[in-house]
Amino acid sequence: MDKSISIILFTILIIGIVIFLKLFNKKKLLEEKLNQKFPETWRGTLKKRVPFYAHLNKPDSSLFEKRIQLFLATKNIEGIDTEIDDTIRLMAASSAIIPTFAFPEYNYPNVQTVLIYPNSFDEKFQTQRYDGHKEFITGMVDGRSQNGTIILSKPDLIMAFDGLPHKANVGIHEFVHLLDKEDGTVDGIPELMINRSFVGSWLHEIKKEIKKIEKGTSDISPYALTNNAEFLAVVSEYFFDNQEKFQKKHAELYRFLSTIFNRDKSIQKNTSTN
Repeated sequence: MDKSISIILFTILIIGIVIFLKLFNKKKLLEEKLNQKFPETWRGTLKKRVPFYAHLNKPDSSLFEKRIQLFLATKNIEGIDTEIDDTIRLMAASSAIIPTFAFPEYNYPNVQTVLIYPNSFDEKFQTQRYDGHKEFITGMVDGRSQNGTIILSKPDLIMAFDGLPHKANVGIHEFVHLLDKEDGTVDGIPELMINRSFVGSWLHEIKKEIKKIEKGTSDISPYALTNNAEFLAVVSEYFFDNQEKFQKKHAELYRFLSTIFNRDKSIQKNTSTN
């Protein structure tokens, strides 16, 4: 009996040592990746394709680069029936970092994989075109898995990051859905990012803007009418991708989103010399 207990304890000890060594090696490998010099080619790609990054001052651009490295080191970005390169990976990572830039410790703990599809897809995740297709999906948070897998259409991701201001960005759209989902419900109220006392006024603002969209007096995409979750994702795309125009046309909504995303800290014009 004593011998059996000794064997069990020894086995547990060995398993513990193996787990410790794996975690230690994983942490060491991550530290090595994060300590690597940020490639100049990546910096050039970001400046050319990601206006959010291009407008940051030196300290913030360095922080953005570190977060890019962390995201790429901890998440699997995989092409499905399509080739992907560093540019695509940088676009996917930027999509994640932009809406959370004011929260530097946040790295999507429930996300492990970003899948890049060769085109838009249907509800069955098929990309093949055939008669009868009524809708083409450009991005999705795959709710079937527990790891918050993100699916993005490659051409739509490229279009979103062409260096020009847009009202639509499929990557930002889907990562905002994930932020919304952090509290357990995708309802357009990212409770982990806002105070409860703010919720009522935010819902009132949503109703006000929805009426304008329905009347055709708003330039926000009608897709925002789908539900509150889609409203948040749609206006967030516009907010981050075309800030000046959004603020000019939607001053009150701009103020609300600035509160949600802590904009005063996350988006700074480059007032220093690069």
